[in-house]
Parts: sequence; structure tokens; C-alpha cells
Amino acid sequence: MSKKFGFIKKLCGIILSVFVLSSFVGNIEAFAYSEIPDYLDFGDSVVSINAGESKEVWLYAHYDYTYYLGPHTSKGTYCEGRFKSGTEYIKLHIGADETVKNVFFYFYIDDPKVPSKDVHDNIEVYVQNITAAPETVAVPIAGGTGTLKKQGNIAMLYNAQGIAMASFSLTKGAGNMASLSIKGVANNGSNYFDVTSDSDSSPVISESDKAVMLANGYAGVCVNGKFKNWP
Repeated sequence: MSKKFGFIKKLCGIILSVFVLSSFVGNIEAFAYSEIPDYLDFGDSVVSINAGESKEVWLYAHYDYTYYLGPHTSKGTYCEGRFKSGTEYIKLHIGADETVKNVFFYFYIDDPKVPSKDVHDNIEVYVQNITAAPETVAVPIAGGTGTLKKQGNIAMLYNAQGIAMASFSLTKGAGNMASLSIKGVANNGSNYFDVTSDSDSSPVISESDKAVMLANGYAGVCVNGKFKNWP
């Protein structure tokens, strides 16, 4: 009788261990990263994605849903999914030209079974390897509007069709290029490109580009508030 009792006791112990282990594993698989797990749940609520790349995130939705984007700058930033109830891997895309460091994807329940339209949660994306947007200013040119764009320490003037027309840079003297940041247009009887620099620098421009600038009404640059004609 004692041997039989011992065997039953061991068997009960094994069953109990299996039950506890199953419960533990079950808890691992139940992500519960969402604050509303009875409606939807995520595999991750915070992820990092490089600009220009995407990432799949596990999602379970008890009801149909939709999504909205928080502040962002790129048309290439969006969510790809079925937006139906069930389990799926949604794909979060971050545009190559995205400049917002933290982009929020808001997921709202959008199902006639749920009267409230405010049931939602979000996934936050830390955007990595952001490429700074170039400094660009719309400027008047002969016959319309052009664009002055900073490229490194060179300012390039483009026409309305986006074709480069002329460029200039700044020098500290002795062949040393100076920093340049564009602000817009200043006027001192003629138009001047309004720029800032880390020194009292002067413009550098080729004769052919100078002719283009003059033809479009620009006599030179205004560096840190000082008007300087083309050399």
C-alpha cells in the first residue's frame, strides 16, 4: 500500500510540475504590452527603426481597428497591416527622409461591436540614423521663384524647375572656407542672400555664376548683418 501511495504521490507531483510549467510558458506568450489587452495587444510597445527601414511587430486585435500617425515629416512613414480582428504581424515603415526622432503609431478600435471610438493604444518608434534635412529657402529670381539650398558649406541657387543655376561659398581668407547657414533674402537697394557664418567671411563665386546672380537681382551676400558685394 505504501509503495502504491508513493507512486501516486510522485505522479501528482509530476502533473503539478507540468501544470505550473505550462502556466509559466503561457504567461511568456501572453505579451500584454498594451494597456487595453482585452481589445488589442502588441509584441512590442517601443521599437527602434532606422530611417528608410521597416520592422514587423506582432499584434493581436479582438476587434477590427485602424491607425493614425502622430507628428512625422515623411510620406514614407506608415503602417502596413490587415486592420482586421485576429493575429498578424504589422509592418511599421519609417521614411528615409523622416526627421522626427519619436514617431507614435496610434491604434484605435474601429468596429461596430465597440460603441466607443476612443479605445486606443500606441507603439512608439525611436527613429535612428536620421539624415538632417538640408537648409532650403524659397527666394525670388527673374521671372518667378527659385530655391537657395545649402549643400555642405556651399549655397546653390535653383530655378523653379529644380535646375541648378549658380552657387557661392564663403571664405575666411587664405583659401580657408568658412561655415555658412542660409536665412533668406535681405535688401539694401538690391537683393542680397542673408547668411550667417562663424567668422567675418566674404563671398567666393566664379565669374559665370556671378553673372547669373546679378541677372537674377542679387548683388552679393549679407554675412552676419554685413552687406558684401560679389568680388
